[in-house]
Amino acid sequence: MAVAAVAVSASLCSSSDHLGLRPTSVNHHLGRSLLGGRIAGRCRRRRLMVLAAAGKPPGEAEEQVPAWAKPGAEEPPPWERKGGAVQGQEAGQVPFYAYLLASAVTAIAAIGSIFEYTNQRPVFGIVGSDSALYAPLLGFFVFTGIPTSGFLWFKAVQTANKEAEEQDRRDGFL
Repeated sequence: MAVAAVAVSASLCSSSDHLGLRPTSVNHHLGRSLLGGRIAGRCRRRRLMVLAAAGKPPGEAEEQVPAWAKPGAEEPPPWERKGGAVQGQEAGQVPFYAYLLASAVTAIAAIGSIFEYTNQRPVFGIVGSDSALYAPLLGFFVFTGIPTSGFLWFKAVQTANKEAEEQDRRDGFL
């Protein structure tokens, strides 16, 4: 990669209200600063080093642009194409947000059952805390709800990743 260095000298003089910028060589300023050039003058000089890189480093591959994104391409973008399933979903496949919603509801029911058993105060009053079915019913919700919620969350992530890969494939990125 080619790198060019440019030094710019900035002068702040008390006699002028402007900032004078002019390109100078790096060696000139280094020599003056090491030899103690005009330091005690009325002007203060500041150096600014600017590096400019040209080109890409060797071995870096150029970014691939899909055929539909190139200027003057006749091919329509993937979202304009007709045919296939709606939004890339196969028939009978549950969308990821349905799994995610079911996971959240199941987790809330399971954790709510833990709180209800701990406080011994039934929320809806269907089964009282003195009933023989109270503990087994809440236990069923807890011990089946937490693993079910975890499974549904995992399934939502799997489905979302699958849909994202299909969309990338349709867009021409895979």
